[in-house]
Amino acid sequence: MTNKRVKYHPNEHSILYGETGGACPLCGLPMMFQKATSAHPTIGYEIAHIYPLNPNASQKTGLKGYTAPTDINALENVILLCPSCHTKYDKDFKIAEYLKLLQIKKQYLSDAMAKHTASQHALQEEVHEILDLIVNSNLDYDDLSEPKLNVSSLDEKLKTDISPLQKREIRSNAIDFFVPIRNQIRLIEQRDQAAIRILQNQINSYYLVMNKQNPNNKDIVFNHIAQWVSLKTGKSIMASKVLTSFFVQNCEVFDAGSN
Repeated sequence: MTNKRVKYHPNEHSILYGETGGACPLCGLPMMFQKATSAHPTIGYEIAHIYPLNPNASQKTGLKGYTAPTDINALENVILLCPSCHTKYDKDFKIAEYLKLLQIKKQYLSDAMAKHTASQHALQEEVHEILDLIVNSNLDYDDLSEPKLNVSSLDEKLKTDISPLQKREIRSNAIDFFVPIRNQIRLIEQRDQAAIRILQNQINSYYLVMNKQNPNNKDIVFNHIAQWVSLKTGKSIMASKVLTSFFVQNCEVFDAGSN
C-alpha cells in the first residue's frame, strides 16, 4: 500500500525550521534567503522523510533490519533539507546518510525536550554569586588544588557512557575550580544554610530528568544541564559548564552507583 504525503501545517513548518536553526543539517546552507526582487524572504527548504515515504527496491534492501515508523508522516520522521540535499538523499540513498539524519533528528528532539523541561525547573538566586566568582576568578595555576578533591571518585563517575573529550573537560574544570567554588559555597552557607542544599536538590532534580530522557549518554546530559544553568542565569555557557563540572564531583550528578 502506497503512503500518501501529507500537507504540513504552517506551525509544523515553524517547529521543523526551528529545529535546524535555519541551516540545512547536511550542507549548512541557509534555508531562507532574500531575493533582490522580493520584499519577503523566500523558502529554500523541503520537508524530507528520514525513513523514506515509499521505499523503492534499492532503499528496501538498504533498510533491511530497520523498522519503519508507525506513522511515516509524523514530525519525528521528517526533517528540513535544502532542495539539493533532499534530491541527493532520495536519489542516491545510502544507509550511512539515513543513520546520520536519524541521529541529527534525535538530537533535535532531545534539545527540544530539554528546553521544555528547563522552563519548568527553577534555580536558586545564589547560583549567580558562584557564576560571578567563576567568571572573575584569576586562578594561580602554580597552586592547583587536585590533591584537595577526590579525583578517584570523579573518575569513577566518568568511567562509562562519556566521550574522552567531555571527560577531560569535566575533570579539568572540577580540578581547577574546586577550591574557589567550595569556598564561595561555604560563605553562602554561613549566611543561609538551606540555600545551597536547595540548589543541589534543584540540580539533582534536573539531572534526573535529563538522565531519564537521555540514558547512557553523559555528554548530552552534561551539556543540557550546563545550557539550563546558562539559560536560567543569563551567564555564559563556559561558566555554566564549570559549575556543572563542580556539581558532577560534589552532587549526585553522574552518581557512580548508577554505572
